[in-house]
Amino acid sequence: MRPPLRVQLRGYQLVRLESMYSQTRCARTRLRIQMVLLSDEGYSVEEIAQITRQSEHTVRRWLHRFVEDGCSGLYEAPHSGRPPEITPAIEQLLRECVLKSPRDFGVNINRPTWTTAELAKLGKRQFKIKVTDECIRQHLERLDIVCRRPTWTVKHLAKQKPGYAQKKGLSLGY
Repeated sequence: MRPPLRVQLRGYQLVRLESMYSQTRCARTRLRIQMVLLSDEGYSVEEIAQITRQSEHTVRRWLHRFVEDGCSGLYEAPHSGRPPEITPAIEQLLRECVLKSPRDFGVNINRPTWTTAELAKLGKRQFKIKVTDECIRQHLERLDIVCRRPTWTVKHLAKQKPGYAQKKGLSLGY
């Protein structure tokens, strides 16, 4: 039988953990913090494992990590993996492209807006890097740029010419 493991928090650690718990967006980090907080409240490793639906081994590992590394030891570590296909140069190109028409970049298409497929082709042509439409879409989303079909409106005309919507029988909905 393993010896009981219990973490006792000092005042500033408790305040920091509660702050981390409420601010983190990572569910796994929040679970680890919960394990430490439950241990501080007097729950045993077995009880914490049942509450969090983790193995006792996992609970012990994270409690030991907290004892060794403190609060910062509970954060998610960087993951290894495939490097991103979108380089900073391509990211800059994407930022410039979405602000201008495809025709400004010599792209011969019959539309005034970009598609993710056209952006991927432009990246391939300028940087010799093949990326998928979906990769472009996901990266634009990370840049807070949303891809969607253009909607044609006449709001700008209604703002410039008072009474335009009434003459045309349009409902602008604003």
